[in-house]
Amino acid sequence: MSDDDVSHYGRLVTRWMTDPACVTWCSGIDVEEAARRFGADPASGTPMTFTDAEMEHYDEALQTVLIGSLDGWTIAMEPNGGEGRSPDTIASLSNSDQAFSIYWDGPVKIEMNYAAHGHLITSIPKSLVDDWPPAARVPLVPHTHGLPFTTALDEQWKIAAFTLAARLSGVHLTDRWLETEHSRFVISTLL
Repeated sequence: MSDDDVSHYGRLVTRWMTDPACVTWCSGIDVEEAARRFGADPASGTPMTFTDAEMEHYDEALQTVLIGSLDGWTIAMEPNGGEGRSPDTIASLSNSDQAFSIYWDGPVKIEMNYAAHGHLITSIPKSLVDDWPPAARVPLVPHTHGLPFTTALDEQWKIAAFTLAARLSGVHLTDRWLETEHSRFVISTLL
């Protein structure tokens, strides 16, 4: 992964990932199984784009997850949600292999979570790589070379996290994928 990839995710993050959200990559399960593991009603699946799901969340007070496939992985996006960071959910999403999530509610509160084979391995708040928990050393740190994991109040940490997700999964999230309809599932109705 090159500097061009960091640049790609910089543009992608600043264009698409400005509002609070959680994005989760998981391998070894399909869209419907991922929906069940998020606690969503599989019958609630409706074709939507990420932008449509974001607008619906704010207009209809629904907690939803948009799930689609990309290059053998399943990607789940929660507008203003965070179920993918829940220890039980991400562990369940990793039962067949592994899962990685990025959650943010602004430029300050950002975190990553990594699970494998049904177990949460590590949760990493916005911090320098040297300050990451020991559990992150083997599965994640080798993929961080050259990534801008800083603690400054900007988007750099989120950009680095998206680039790290691409390095871990081999999946490159694109504008085209984000503009395409995937399956939106209802997790709950907000109060």
